[in-house]
Amino acid sequence: MITYSEFIRIRRAEEENKDFTPLSDKTLDEMRSYVSLAKRSLLEAQNANDEERASEISLQIKNTVSTIDSIFNLRLKKLMNLILLDIPLTQQIKDKLLTREIEIYDQLKANVSSFKSSIITDIKNAAPAEELKESKKEEEQGASDKSVIKVLSDIPQFVWKNHKTYGPYSFPNVIEIDKEIADILIKSGKAVLA
Repeated sequence: MITYSEFIRIRRAEEENKDFTPLSDKTLDEMRSYVSLAKRSLLEAQNANDEERASEISLQIKNTVSTIDSIFNLRLKKLMNLILLDIPLTQQIKDKLLTREIEIYDQLKANVSSFKSSIITDIKNAAPAEELKESKKEEEQGASDKSVIKVLSDIPQFVWKNHKTYGPYSFPNVIEIDKEIADILIKSGKAVLA
């Protein structure tokens, strides 16, 4: 039967080694049995109104589940590294994995491969000529959002709502500026259309 100290040993081995710590489906069953027995002890302590013992067992269960979670997070990271480095599962690696881990490796590898393939295909099939035409249209539209004005009096430097700094402009300057700003300067009598 597995003990809590064995959970700690497995976690430490997973942390310290780049290789997988051998686990079997039997180990997973033992982990499940350990938690199941701890829960039975918790119920017995609660039924006996032994709050101190129930609290200890509850903490023990919480720590056990947290340790198991940590073990499998470490193992999943190792599996993801194998996938990202495109390293196949050899029989030597499979012998150290749970059946579920082999299944998730296969699923993740297929998903990652499909994802990368779709990105590469999308990039390969890009139509640059169309995109260039659209970006030129956007530039032309941006140019039409400008106005040429003649400054009638000195305008101090200011920051507009687009967080850009404009000015200072002095009389008699002719400038090209965003149409919205030009309209305000014209309405305030500080400029006219050039």
